[in-house]
Amino acid sequence: MQFISFDFLYFVGAVFIVYLITPDRFRWLVLLGAGYYFYGSINSQYLLFLIIPTIIVYVAGIGLEKKRKNGLILFAGILVPLGLLFTFKYLDLFITTFATVFSNEGIKPLNLIFPVGISFYSFRLISYITDVYREKIVSERHIGHFALYVSFFPQLLAGPIDRAGNIIPQIKNKFFFDWEKFMGGLRLILWGLFKKIVIADRMAEFVDQIYSNPADYSGIHLLLGVYFFSFQIYCDFSGYTDIAIGISKIFGFKSIENFNFPYFSRNLKDFWNRWHISLSTWLRDYIFLPVAYPVMRLFKKDKFGGVNITSIGYVTAIFVTMFLGGLWHGASWTFVIWGTLHGLYLVFGHMTAKLRKKFRKKIGMKKVPVLRSFLQIFISFNLVSFAWIFFRADSFEKAITYIKNIGFELPDTGVPNLLYTSFFLLIFILADYIYKNIGKYTWIAEIPSEIKMAGYALFIVLIIIFSVDSSNEFIYFNF
Repeated sequence: MQFISFDFLYFVGAVFIVYLITPDRFRWLVLLGAGYYFYGSINSQYLLFLIIPTIIVYVAGIGLEKKRKNGLILFAGILVPLGLLFTFKYLDLFITTFATVFSNEGIKPLNLIFPVGISFYSFRLISYITDVYREKIVSERHIGHFALYVSFFPQLLAGPIDRAGNIIPQIKNKFFFDWEKFMGGLRLILWGLFKKIVIADRMAEFVDQIYSNPADYSGIHLLLGVYFFSFQIYCDFSGYTDIAIGISKIFGFKSIENFNFPYFSRNLKDFWNRWHISLSTWLRDYIFLPVAYPVMRLFKKDKFGGVNITSIGYVTAIFVTMFLGGLWHGASWTFVIWGTLHGLYLVFGHMTAKLRKKFRKKIGMKKVPVLRSFLQIFISFNLVSFAWIFFRADSFEKAITYIKNIGFELPDTGVPNLLYTSFFLLIFILADYIYKNIGKYTWIAEIPSEIKMAGYALFIVLIIIFSVDSSNEFIYFNF
């Protein structure tokens, strides 16, 4: 069952109707059954790799409740989901890398199945058992509620990576149908579909063609390919997130915000505070901080070799975090390069913060805040877009070829298609900007409901028209 399909639409509608008429004490069972049915409809074998770690981590959580700070139980609770994630997602990468390095053609990859969504629900399980160990939450004794937290179907395949402390209490709450929340959820779903089908998939037509063989293109074609992919992946992933959060909302759940207009970021640290927030905060809490603090404790003085210990801890932790964050996105070394490149950005930003502040003051940039903001956003967006080349390229060699051939020559073919694609991109940017600043525009609230309904109808028509030739699955379903 594809996430964007009439089958999934009927499925959500049927589940919601059953959810409404089911007594409150059994509603969790409806959602749990829906999650397992949805996951099993993709591949029945996947259910095994969802249910087994769920049971083991559930038992480990209760064990930690009885034996506080038991490192062995914590290790077991983390090892199971992490071991499954490594085996099915990364084992072949390391096997092929080993075979290449040692020129051993006899070593072949295992070609194991890859359970979709395993990266996301594994992180949910790891965060849960770690939070129980840290005594941030108590272990969940109701196995059904815990299993629903892991397998909540709107978020199962690609997040957001919600924490147990947010979702499990909401599972226990009574559900009251709220028309405003219901309509708010539908609006989010509609906006997500628009971003995915009308914008992201239109970008994909051009991007896929360019990236499939970058050696055949040059000049502005490749430059536009870089920028188009930046918006494609944003609209694709944030579109999925809007749909997932919207569906969660109509069932009475409030999910963590996952995007906050990341391309308006003024630096790379700000970008990671706005992009895939549920992942970036997960990486901060469960990798960055656990690495940074022990590194700093290794030194008894405030400085080592003239360098502040805090900076040493930050640099070490950020490289470990971004390396693993890059690897989390896919079993390819191009993702590691992408993550490491962001690590370099963040380290450079951290080490030069004071110098850049002095420079801005010296040239009088504070006197023109609009220009300063524009330049910060422009530079940050271009750095992010450059790094996306390694994220999107099929191989390191193609990424290098792509970068070498970028230029500013005007394209001699494909101009109508470029204009057509750019037109829809401009519509999206304008709509996204209005949405970002909606609180400033009081006239929006005064628009007659008839006009608003006409606007929604237009969105629906565009979604239907473009869905006919749109068969692209969400990018992050591959991770």
